[in-house]
Order: sequence, then structure tokens, then C-alpha cells
Amino acid sequence: MIGVYVVVFGWLTWLQQANFGTFDFDMGIFDQEIWLAAHHLNPFITIRGLNMWANHVNPIIYLLVPFYWLGAGPHFLYLVQTLAFAGSAIPLWLLARDRFASPWLSLGIPLAWLLYPAVEWMTWWPFHPEYLAVPAFLFAYWFADRGRWGWYALCVVLVLACKEDTALPIMALGMLLAFRHHRRAGLITMAGALAWFFLCVEVIMPGANAALAPFYLYQYSALGNSIGQIIWNVLRHPSRVWSLALQHDRLQYYVQLLGPVAGLALLAPTTLFLAVPTLLVNVVNNQGYSYEIKYQYSAFVAAGIFLAVVEGISRYRSHRLRHLRVGMVVILCIFALVANVAWSPSPLDAKQYRSGIWNFDASPRVRELEEMVRMVPADAGVSASLDVVPHLSHRDQIYSWPNPWIRSNYGVTAAQPPEFPASIQYIVLDTTENTPAEESLISKLTKPGGPFHIILQRDQALLATRVRSASGSPPR
Repeated sequence: MIGVYVVVFGWLTWLQQANFGTFDFDMGIFDQEIWLAAHHLNPFITIRGLNMWANHVNPIIYLLVPFYWLGAGPHFLYLVQTLAFAGSAIPLWLLARDRFASPWLSLGIPLAWLLYPAVEWMTWWPFHPEYLAVPAFLFAYWFADRGRWGWYALCVVLVLACKEDTALPIMALGMLLAFRHHRRAGLITMAGALAWFFLCVEVIMPGANAALAPFYLYQYSALGNSIGQIIWNVLRHPSRVWSLALQHDRLQYYVQLLGPVAGLALLAPTTLFLAVPTLLVNVVNNQGYSYEIKYQYSAFVAAGIFLAVVEGISRYRSHRLRHLRVGMVVILCIFALVANVAWSPSPLDAKQYRSGIWNFDASPRVRELEEMVRMVPADAGVSASLDVVPHLSHRDQIYSWPNPWIRSNYGVTAAQPPEFPASIQYIVLDTTENTPAEESLISKLTKPGGPFHIILQRDQALLATRVRSASGSPPR
């Protein structure tokens, strides 16, 4: 099953990157981040306008650096996350095997996981380091269940290294262990995760961003403008959280999370608690994409749900209830298959699969963009369209057009980018994405006597190179 998943989604994601189906946010960001780390350069991500430690705290990326020495890039990152989601089936099967005392019946759990729409959508969505935390989190649960605390600690460290907010599900795991009579391990886990979280959001990120708070706090403006305010208002005014959590669009999110597992996770509410912290963070977010199953925000929610499914089914473990357990696994697989056909990006959902979410073929514009990308020198500063950025992000000066001339999704303040437009030697554009303001800008930059000259312009793709410096003289 893992092999089939890797082959199918490995091929699809390869085409997605090859045919310009990925974007600056976030494939380009993380690709440039790892490339900069691999080459010991200033860790300032010009695509995002933030120091890498101000963007997110994910030291896990250093495990990928050796592959970048060998030439890895976005294709490799897609493969890594595909393997991470596929490999997460292993600890789920191991736990189910222990609980069900039937290796063959336990295969229903990884089958349901690999059919789970949220898992497949996250595989489709470009790379995020927290995807690597999912198998480590599931293995941490299994190792704790077996009392293998050394391996458990290693998995917890790997999870925390993926992103600052992975501390939330780890704190929930610590609470669960303490509740289940592993008090010492649970308390150490909670204390370590809490300390790591505050170190990240109060020391590391502000230290890398001129003492500013984490850039994403605006997403929780309904609860406050700082970490302290948000925590205080959650504790003092829980009704604000519930009012957000029970809105209609959030209810649809819950259905798409619990429906594919036939609601079986609800049979183990204590274990399901592992999904709660991340779920609450998602649904109080004022950005709608955080409570859609397509994106990285649902990674730990999915993991918690499946752990609860295993524990819920295993409650019926007596011999006389064996047929009930078998029936529940069969129902789980049927619901997972039906949900996959209805809600997933897989070939089983033919309508969605052929809707344009996958870039199967190279259009004439894509072929032109490929040629233009090959013409850009490796050390040149570039401004490129969002879908071109991941193909040129192995450099220290790469901007998402119209940066650095017009500030757009850059940094955390209203200030213009700190770098100067004079650092840009090439512009590579998919002009189908240009706004009227951006069309006006490119016309101004490439007009007779302007600083840039158009080398190629075909099939709504454009390549321009600098011919004059900002002072008006030819570049040296």
C-alpha cells in the first residue's frame, strides 16, 4: 500500500513541480531556506522578506542540507513529504497490530490512512517541514505505549524541530501520558514542549525580526495582539473560542475530518484530545484556509484522529466482540473509500482529479518558461512570477514579482523591501498572472531607454534582462 501511494503521488507531485504547478508560498520559501543553509549564506529569505528564523523555527531542515549539497531541490522536497505521509502508515499499523492482536485486520488502518482525503490533499500541497513531524509523532505515541522512552524522546525532539507550534500536540501528548499513569514522562514532555514554544516565539523569532512578535499573530486578532493576550483571552473568555469553533464553515471542516473515519475516533475521546489543541488553533484563525483539509494545518489533527480510531476500535477487544471489531474496521475502510471518491485529489475522484489541480501536461507557456529559466545565470538576482519562483530559488536574491519594486506579501511592516531593485538582473514572468498595476510596471521597466530589455516574449511568458543600472548607465 505504501509503495502504491508513493508511486502514484510521487509521479503526480513530480509533474506538479515540473509543469509550474507550485508557488513561491511555500515551496519557493522553504527551497531557498534550505539552499541558503546548505551554502552557509545569510539566512534571509528574499521571497518572504524575513530571516528564516523569523519566518518559522524549523531546525529539522538541516537534516535535508546534505541532499542539497548533491543538488536536491523542490522535486526532492515533494518526494520527502510523500514518503513522510506514506510512512506514517507504519506506526499506525504497528499500534493497531498490538491492539487488535491481528496483523491482517490491522491493515485496514493504514489503508484508511492512505485513502484519507486530508492526507492526500496535504501530499498535493507543496512542502512544509511539519509534514515530517507526522510519522515522528505517531512513532512517539507507539514507543511511549511500549515504554521505549529513549526512542520516544528522540521522536519528540524530531517533532519539535519541525516548527514552533508542534509544541502544542506534544504538550497534549504529555498530558495524555500523565493521565495514563506515566506521570514523570508526561510532565517532562509538557515542560520541555512549553519551554521550546516560548523560546521560539519570545526569543528566537523576535531576535531574528528586530524584536517584533511572530508575523502570523494577526491571524488570531479576534483573541488578541500578542501571545500573552491570546492565551489570557482563551482562558478568560472561552465563549469567544466556542463562537468561532461552531460557525458553519468550521462544521463542514469537522465533517470532512471525522466523516472519512465513520466517526470512530469519537469512541476514544481521551486519545482524540491529541488533535484538540491544533484543531482549536485552526478554527480560531481568521484565515479561512486554516480550517480546510487541503493544507498543512490539518497534519496533527489527522494524526490524532487516527490514533483515536485505533484506540476506539480496540475497546472492543474481547473474544466475543471480535466480529464487532472486524465490522468496525470494514466500515472504516468503506467510509474512507467513499470519502476518497468524494473529496480527494486522487485518481478515484475523477472530477476533482481532472479539474486542473494537477498539472499533467506542459503547455506551450510552460515550455517557454522552462527555456527562460535555463537562460538565467545561477548567480543572478531575479524577480519572477509566483509559479516561476520555485524553479529559480537556489540563489540568495530571488523575489516574487512585483517585489522588489512594489511591496507585495513581503516582510511584516509597511516598509519597502530592504534590498534595492538594482540587485535584480533578470525578470521572468508568467504574464497571465499580472495585474494591471504589474503590467504598467513591466511596461515602465522595459520601455525604450528603460533599465530592462525583453529577450523573449512568447505564449504569455516573458524574460527580460537589465541593460542599465539605476543611475542610467549600462551595468558593469
